[in-house]
This record gives sequence, structure tokens and C-alpha cells, in this order.
Amino acid sequence: MKRVVMLGMILFAFSVSAAWAQEARESWDNLKQLRVGEKIEVVDMNLKSLKGTFVNASDAAISLRTDEGERAIERASVMRVSARGGKRGRNALIGLGIGAAGGVAAGVGLMERETGYAGAVAGTTVLFAAVGAGVGAAFPGSRTIYRAPRR
Repeated sequence: MKRVVMLGMILFAFSVSAAWAQEARESWDNLKQLRVGEKIEVVDMNLKSLKGTFVNASDAAISLRTDEGERAIERASVMRVSARGGKRGRNALIGLGIGAAGGVAAGVGLMERETGYAGAVAGTTVLFAAVGAGVGAAFPGSRTIYRAPRR
């Protein structure tokens, strides 16, 4: 019963934090944190993706430099703005931590079945941590700066 209550509390905390994060991304003012020249991706309401470097953001539009030149997209047409790349190391560390935690859990599960097999914990921890780090490093990552409010 304790596990069910604890799991419920954890899921509730994640849902509350996810809802708060969603609301925070719906502010156009978040574009002020972008630096000129930063790699970004803008997805319009037709789901067309434009990748380039940030130039400017006003109350009416966002401008970026693409291979075809400078483009301005009206605020009403923007569905999402994301900053791209640069997070591979962080993602690898997160994957390492998640993998290690999973490895400990799997190792403890094996140890309970096979009494006296303490090497199971160490072995599964190292294996799962390595897999987690590899998966994390495979995704360079991006962070959503702005997401249009749902209509």
C-alpha cells in the first residue's frame, strides 16, 4: 500500500511540474533569452520547420537567418520555437543516472531471487548505466523556448 501511495504522489508531482512548465513556455517574452546567432528551429502553424540562426524578435514577429536568407515569421503563424543542440553531454549524464538507477533496481531484483549474488547489482548497474549514457548521448537535444497557446 505504501508503494501505491508513494507512486501516486510522484506521478502527481510530475503532472503539476509538467503543467507549470507548459504554461511558462506559452509566453512570447521567452524569446528574449535567445542570443543573436543562436541556432533555432521555428515551426509554423502548418507544421513547416525552418532552421537557422536567431536574428531578432519583436512583439509582432521572429526573424532568423536561413540558407535562403533572412526570414521573418509573424507571431500568429508561429507554433513553436526551439533552441537546438549543445546538450549532448548533459543528456549523456542524465541517461547514465537513469540507467544506473535501473541497473540497481534490476540487480536487487536478481539478488532477491538468487540469494548471495551481490555481483548482480554491480554488473547490472554498470551495464544499464553504459546503455543509458549511450542513448542520452545519441540525442543532441533542444529546448522549447516558446509554444503557442492551445486554441
